[in-house]
Amino acid sequence: MKIAIITCADHPQGVSEDQPLFMALKQAQIDFHICIWNHPHDWSQFDVCLLRSVWDYHEKPADFIRWAQTTSKVCTLLNPVDVIEWNRDKKYLKELSEHQINIAPTIWLTKQTNIQLYAEIIKLPKSKTYFLKPTIGADSSGTFRFTLNTIDKAQTHLNQWLDKQDMILQSYLPSVESYGEVSLIFIGNQYSHAIRKIPVAGDYRVQDTFGAKDMPHQPSEKETQIAYAVNHFIINKFKKLCYARIDLLIDHKNNAVINEVELIEPSLFFHHKKDAANTLVNAVSSKLYYKR
Repeated sequence: MKIAIITCADHPQGVSEDQPLFMALKQAQIDFHICIWNHPHDWSQFDVCLLRSVWDYHEKPADFIRWAQTTSKVCTLLNPVDVIEWNRDKKYLKELSEHQINIAPTIWLTKQTNIQLYAEIIKLPKSKTYFLKPTIGADSSGTFRFTLNTIDKAQTHLNQWLDKQDMILQSYLPSVESYGEVSLIFIGNQYSHAIRKIPVAGDYRVQDTFGAKDMPHQPSEKETQIAYAVNHFIINKFKKLCYARIDLLIDHKNNAVINEVELIEPSLFFHHKKDAANTLVNAVSSKLYYKR
């Protein structure tokens, strides 16, 4: 078996958090190579292309989808291309909401349209703070937190981004600053572990690139319920997945809501679960029936 670990040009050797995965592959005596997704390779030489740190895909979404579609014709792509096509745009949250899975109150803003923020805000539940983000993005790119006092700056930000992207307008959930964001991680369709990410004081960005901390987490019943509901939904939709990370926030009414579902290139926080990397290796090894 030969595996390509798919990364991006900014991380040509992969990322440090995937070191437990590389060690597990070596221990399993699986031949693997770390490959940059948009560099020339003969992808047909690999049994599996395992997406990991493709953290620039949102900057080149059309190119990335073309690459995924082409590559999936000659080897197994994990997660599969139909999963990538669905998950790359946060409009999948609409579908979850339509199936009675709670998301934060959201207004969808279409690119290249004239949107006046104040007229949209009044459609949301009343809040002191609001939040903008692009429907295709990663690592908090294009996000903007604002109040009515800073709505002019938010309008400028929105105008700049709407020129090229559909956007999301939401009521800001301040619990992210104290309680943080909870992530439940599923590998091979089965629950593996959970973590909680807490940003630096006053910030909302929960990525470690912005100084946030992560820790093991025992999910509450309400967190477990909604994450399992999402996992059940995506399994029914796509059958077996290699991995999934379901990110949750706590809303104004103390309910758990889905923030994002990460099926393309999520950090899986192997360092918080001893056997998680081995579990992923086993899941990858069992997915060869996807192959051409």
